[in-house]
Amino acid sequence: MKFFIRTFGCQMNVNESEIMAGVLEKEGFEWTENPQEADFIILNSCAVREKAEHKLYGAIGYYEKLKKKNENLVIAVGGCVAEKERKNILKRFHGVDFVFGTRNYMDISEFYNKAKEGKRFSDFTDKFDNITAELPKHPYSKHHGWINIIYGCNKYCTYCIVPYTRSFEKSRPIEDIMNEVKYYNDNGYREITFLGQNVDSYGKDFGDGKPKLNILIREAAKFESIKRIWFLTSYPTDITDDLIEEISKNPKAAKNFHLPVQAGSDNILKKMNRRYTKEFYLDLLDKIKSNVENVTISGDIIVGFPGETDEDFMETVDLVKRARYERLNIAEYSPREGTISAKYYEDNIPKRIKNKRFQYLMNIQKQINHEENEKYLDKTVLVIQENKTKSGAYLGRTINNKVVIFESEENLVGKFVKVKINKISAGPLYGEIISKETDLNFEKVEYYI
Repeated sequence: MKFFIRTFGCQMNVNESEIMAGVLEKEGFEWTENPQEADFIILNSCAVREKAEHKLYGAIGYYEKLKKKNENLVIAVGGCVAEKERKNILKRFHGVDFVFGTRNYMDISEFYNKAKEGKRFSDFTDKFDNITAELPKHPYSKHHGWINIIYGCNKYCTYCIVPYTRSFEKSRPIEDIMNEVKYYNDNGYREITFLGQNVDSYGKDFGDGKPKLNILIREAAKFESIKRIWFLTSYPTDITDDLIEEISKNPKAAKNFHLPVQAGSDNILKKMNRRYTKEFYLDLLDKIKSNVENVTISGDIIVGFPGETDEDFMETVDLVKRARYERLNIAEYSPREGTISAKYYEDNIPKRIKNKRFQYLMNIQKQINHEENEKYLDKTVLVIQENKTKSGAYLGRTINNKVVIFESEENLVGKFVKVKINKISAGPLYGEIISKETDLNFEKVEYYI
């Protein structure tokens, strides 16, 4: 029996798909990249934007057609859209055999067996306590491991569907997470990323209300094979001094914070239910930058939120200019059914205004990127080589998340290489390898530029 998984959305979904693949392979299934030869198709969905939801529906329609050629084909839908729509998916798409939730995906083989009995069903049982390091997994990468450490979100930003599809925040035990880190270490992985909707809220639900991401990073750094430790996504008010200090002093901790702000206007931040002000956010960035050498900050912005005036937007422009992000994701506001803003706020900013503001911010960010990248020209950086790009070259990342493009060989994927930068852009850096991992002395290796 062959299975095919298509994953939409964030890295948390990727990690959950890896576990489903591992569970199925343990039960004797064979993974295939060709849906046309699959006996079982799983769609792991994302609901964060309406566009992602529409992509899912288009995909379901395509895979339903395969059922006409293979009447024994089983189609399942999981993830955030499944949580949002639940039985509506079964009503709308008669080719879907079952839908399941974001906290019971480890039961995927049992669900398949039930579906083979001819029953169409939905199951959203919360089995969070069954999410452990003992679950089998089929990692898609051979050098970078993804670890979901906290599920859910308690923030209830007015534009966001996540709290309704991922439920309340719940942290996995530290010991269990370390067992998962050990798995990656024992299999020779060089990087791990700790994941969560609010990753730096990790451990606040253990009783004392204090985040403990810094403890995870410190403990994970003790594993020899693990050389870099990433984390995302952060929420500004959950960043602690202890976390900043750990990132600063720990040579294995990535020097990058993905810190969504969403808007620079206090008026809009309040309407979004973001629990901070522009001043608080900029002060936090100053604290991070003054304590963590060579740190980079990435972020998210929404333009055209209901009621956003020209003055509100210019506050966002001012914030972007002062923040000087390494990378910035910009989105035009669109109402998500089921959120507070969709229910109570009129989507009253015309599309042309949203697009104009989007382009204006994008041009500013491109200029900032180019200016920030200039300091890398003729410098040497240490990267871990990743897979080949569409152009045929390879890419790697510095420990502060600068993307570097260079010519290389397949056998160096997952290895450290030093690259001299000879060209820059508003996006990646470009260079050539000057030394490989076998030439490097890890007792003296530089972790920065």
